[in-house]
Amino acid sequence: MNAEGDYREPSAVDLGWTTPGNKMLKNQYSIKEELGYRYHDKYVMVDLALFNYNVTNRILDTYIGANQYAPIEGGNQTMRGFDVMVAGRSYYGFSPYASFEYLHATQDSNVTDGNGNLIRAKGQQAIMAPHVMANFGLTYKYKGFFANASVHYTGPQSVALDNSERIPGYVTDTLSLGYRFKPFMYAKSPTFRLNFTNLTGSVVRTGAMGAIYTAGNQGGYNVYYGAAGGRSANGNSFMVEPRFTMTGTISTSF
Repeated sequence: MNAEGDYREPSAVDLGWTTPGNKMLKNQYSIKEELGYRYHDKYVMVDLALFNYNVTNRILDTYIGANQYAPIEGGNQTMRGFDVMVAGRSYYGFSPYASFEYLHATQDSNVTDGNGNLIRAKGQQAIMAPHVMANFGLTYKYKGFFANASVHYTGPQSVALDNSERIPGYVTDTLSLGYRFKPFMYAKSPTFRLNFTNLTGSVVRTGAMGAIYTAGNQGGYNVYYGAAGGRSANGNSFMVEPRFTMTGTISTSF
């Protein structure tokens, strides 16, 4: 069991964006409760956790371009859910892993943007908080050879406090292949590895550059329409999963 209380004061950088016409940011408070259980034997390891978080006066950052972020008020939020993880012991060299999270996160209050407009956020899905996230991985080892494959799913999520803009669910994947050679002279663990990401070459948005109040609204700050981050003229800025990539590494300890 774990219980925790957190306090966050607006930083000097946050306060640097405050102008005489805008009200000061409030201090952020949060209360967290967690209850979990772990089990393991010679075949399997299981980890289950239940959680409940309450956040008051959440401070969020919005991306305004040129690698600059400005703070906005995110109101109050409640986040509840559970995490479960299952990992199997090695069987003929194979070790599976899976995890699942369910998250029910909601906005508990309406908020006012930098222009004094009321944003009807109460009751909406909390920003950048997908209901479902899942992972599956498989590791294989045989003598010096090793391989690891993983698939990750993230459910749909809101990228605006009033849910007027959303990101659909997406899948990402990775694959690693390599070989660990026997010690040779001063090299104690010479290793060669190939890493592959986005095997299908999908083009998906994997996250927002920052929070916004509503589609087309950057919280009263100048809106940036540059190409970086896949900016839409009517909404948020996004991070995009790179196309298929492959890298190789050679390493050793001495």
